Amino acid sequence: MTIQFVDLRLSNQAASDNTPVVIPLAATPLVFGDIGIQTVGVSPDNQGNVRVLLAGFLKVENNPLFNTNTIIVRRNGTIIFTTTFGVAISRENEAFGFTAVDVPPPLAVAAGQIQYTAEIFTNAAATDAFNNVQARNFSGVAAAGNS
Repeated sequence: MTIQFVDLRLSNQAASDNTPVVIPLAATPLVFGDIGIQTVGVSPDNQGNVRVLLAGFLKVENNPLFNTNTIIVRRNGTIIFTTTFGVAISRENEAFGFTAVDVPPPLAVAAGQIQYTAEIFTNAAATDAFNNVQARNFSGVAAAGNS
């Protein structure tokens, strides 16, 4: 099938560092991105050929008492991407970007919309204001077809 542009969505929860939010514990992760990729226009012949490119950015301030932060991306609630990064020895601001890809199942495409969420949490036993996420965004673009 011919390549078909499907959708592009953006979630810009914080466009600057002026609205920091404490990075929560694993039991209650912070959802910093929530997009719904519309797939209504995908032809039935292309439903098995959809590809989604997802990208996110976070600026974090890390408390050196904590060990790691984890980013998770979900498709309709199912984890499709996860990465964990260590906290620096000293308190530092770090910019962190990631890219994830997905080939959603045809049934998810046929439903007309696929929800993608991005979240962050820390593995710490407790958290504080010095372990926070500042500027943050999440986006996705989808295409279908194979030629």
